[in-house]
Amino acid sequence: MIRRISTRYFWSRLKVSFWFTPVVMALIAILLASVMYRLDEIVPNAALDTSRFFITGTVSELRGFLLSMSTTVLATAGVVFTLLTLPLSTVVSQYGSRLLRVFLGDRITQIVLGMFVASFVYCVSAATSIPPPSVEPESPQITTTFGLFLLLATFSSLILLIQHISTMLQAPHIAAAAGAELMEVINTDIEDTVPSSEDDWHFEHATKGIHLESDGFPIKVKSTGYVEYIDIDHLVSLARAYNLVFRVLGKPGQFVWRGTAIILAWPAATVSRHIEKLILRDIHIGKQRTPTQDIECAVNRLSEMAIRAMSPAINDPFTAMTCMDYLGNGLALFAKKGRKHSEVLDQDGQLRLIFQPLNFETVIVAAFEMLSHASNNNAHVLEYMLAVVDSIGQATQTPGMRQTLAHQVKRIQAESQTGAITPEDRLLIRDQCKRLVGQLNKT
Repeated sequence: MIRRISTRYFWSRLKVSFWFTPVVMALIAILLASVMYRLDEIVPNAALDTSRFFITGTVSELRGFLLSMSTTVLATAGVVFTLLTLPLSTVVSQYGSRLLRVFLGDRITQIVLGMFVASFVYCVSAATSIPPPSVEPESPQITTTFGLFLLLATFSSLILLIQHISTMLQAPHIAAAAGAELMEVINTDIEDTVPSSEDDWHFEHATKGIHLESDGFPIKVKSTGYVEYIDIDHLVSLARAYNLVFRVLGKPGQFVWRGTAIILAWPAATVSRHIEKLILRDIHIGKQRTPTQDIECAVNRLSEMAIRAMSPAINDPFTAMTCMDYLGNGLALFAKKGRKHSEVLDQDGQLRLIFQPLNFETVIVAAFEMLSHASNNNAHVLEYMLAVVDSIGQATQTPGMRQTLAHQVKRIQAESQTGAITPEDRLLIRDQCKRLVGQLNKT
């Protein structure tokens, strides 16, 4: 079967790389050079000599022209690399290194970089594929002319890059990109079926006929790092194929040491070394958390951006409010979808896997706890945070979710008591918190 999670992870890694798009465009440039040269072989030079849109000359002259264009592109590429380095340092210093993913995944930046690589590759491959005049007396006019048009398009894209970078480095744009990533991981990681409540939804009937031993066979990781993804679908297929039941002890985003038990497999007696290797292939350990399957990681990026904005060195409450808008949008969607089912059945209705789904309380704490502490000196940000919590509360599905939000409201009120804000603002926040808690406690 297709490993959807691993495919998503691999594709997300490609999307945030500066080499993938240029490599693809370079391969296309080689094909274009071949196509243009074949077209030159079909169309005689005599049919193009009177046209003002095609470059004419001898074979040696056009080869030299193509090599000169490649040299020009290569020299200008240094300017492009400088333009790309400046935003990287700005993003790291002001928003944090975790938000580099937003810049690295920008499609326009990758395309502009790919245009320079493709132009250079086209000119070089076209020049080296031209045979000497003794073999082919007809000069490649179409090939050379297309290279010139490609060069003009490449330099036009440089102007586009300058304009785009000036827009992309603005805080609302970065927050919007991080918010879109949060929405994407929530939509893809949480199934659409919402349980009737948080506490009474179980596959009790699925455990009938399955003997769960008191101690399963521990599947231990072979490296140290963060759990970047767990391929649940393939684990279920594997459990069905070998008639096993898995309990996943870890979750995406968790830091594990080498030798840590990540899965318990039942019955332990039937788990061989071969099966253990197959299981470990479905668990990817890396050096950093990724939003492929880790909703909390995507929440942390927006929260970190807001916390940095509220630091005394930056003191930008409007950026913090923008981040809270996108946090509220994502967490409202999380609340509407509900938590993931913790038990997974196979096609025959047999229990095959038990794991720990991310709960609503965890994402709420990740979004607002540190941010409320960093904002305790700004009444406007705390009031805005309460408004965002109110919006999330309108999307909640269960009393447990509303109780979590009510607890967070009380923490925001407590932070307002410790901050350097005016007594009038403190009283206003207290009244707003009291009203919101009463609203959330209604059944």
